[in-house]
Amino acid sequence: MKTETYPSPETETNAPPDHIKKVLVVVRPAAGGMLSHVQGILKYLPDYGYQATLIGPDIITDRPNPLTDRRAARALLERSQSFDVIHAHGVRAGWVSALAYKNQRPWLWTVHHLLRSQSAVVRAAWRWIAKYPHQIIAVSEPVRQGLVAGGVPSEKIVVIGGGMDLTRFEKLPERESIRSQYYLTDDKPIILLAGRFVPEKGYGTAIQAMETVWARLPQAELWMAGEGPDNGRLIKLASRASKPGQIRFFGYFSYINELYVAADLLAAPATHAGLGSAIMEAMACGLPIVASDIEQHRDLVEHEITGLLMPPDNPAALGETMVRMLVDHDLSRRLTTNAQQIIERFDIRHMVEKTAQQYQLVEKR
Repeated sequence: MKTETYPSPETETNAPPDHIKKVLVVVRPAAGGMLSHVQGILKYLPDYGYQATLIGPDIITDRPNPLTDRRAARALLERSQSFDVIHAHGVRAGWVSALAYKNQRPWLWTVHHLLRSQSAVVRAAWRWIAKYPHQIIAVSEPVRQGLVAGGVPSEKIVVIGGGMDLTRFEKLPERESIRSQYYLTDDKPIILLAGRFVPEKGYGTAIQAMETVWARLPQAELWMAGEGPDNGRLIKLASRASKPGQIRFFGYFSYINELYVAADLLAAPATHAGLGSAIMEAMACGLPIVASDIEQHRDLVEHEITGLLMPPDNPAALGETMVRMLVDHDLSRRLTTNAQQIIERFDIRHMVEKTAQQYQLVEKR
């Protein structure tokens, strides 16, 4: 098991020509969708006239701390003098950037996750951060709606959907080889969950749904790739399942493509979702999708065309839908073929181009 990380702090690609402007990308240590998003910016921004340098994983802590946050803010001020634009990603980087710059430097804040907290203190903190960036980018319409509901002015927010680097999926490992490494027989169905372990992902619902799956397919396994604050609850829930030995926790897995090609379907049972990175990645790997019928998933999955949608927070419905996908091979082949024909619209370069356009607008203010 390996943990995904960002490139080394202050990682920079080849030295830019004089006409290329410089962007400082600020982010805390993280993984998953935000990692892929930032990696896409670092890789493709030079195509649009900007050179990106990364900072943050070495100075921004995962948890708020007045002393370390002030120290990080001072470091940002010292290291950002030669940059044309600053671009913060996530709440922690947004907080430290607001401490450092207020509204004195041209900077943007990309919000990757839904504002779900009912805490007045948390919502006030988001509103305080939102006062200062020249532009706020939400990675999806539900994220924008959450910000507005939390008191952030709607006119300050633009939605720029994320995507994935399609080059990551040009050479996938062989399914038979990967399954043999995990000692999987041909008749063992594998259901994959991939993403951060938080309650709104619905992973507890997936664990409960396995009882329905096992009634029809007793050899099926549930693989869970991710970590997060819901870890403890999910482990306890899995231990109470009728077949706890057939639920495997992988943590954040660097070689996630291996899991995509080894599995037989991706389940995405979220009650609320931000971007839906796992769905896009699974489509690129030819993995059938079973997802909850929520707004963000409907933007990615067309029911009975590119995947199957089912009611959220419903273990029985999820289990029955997963069984249908696993036993109807003609259906799963048709859906994955259709899905792979549309993956170009998820190319992360679309996001990078639109982000560069926002840099130009911010510089003109």
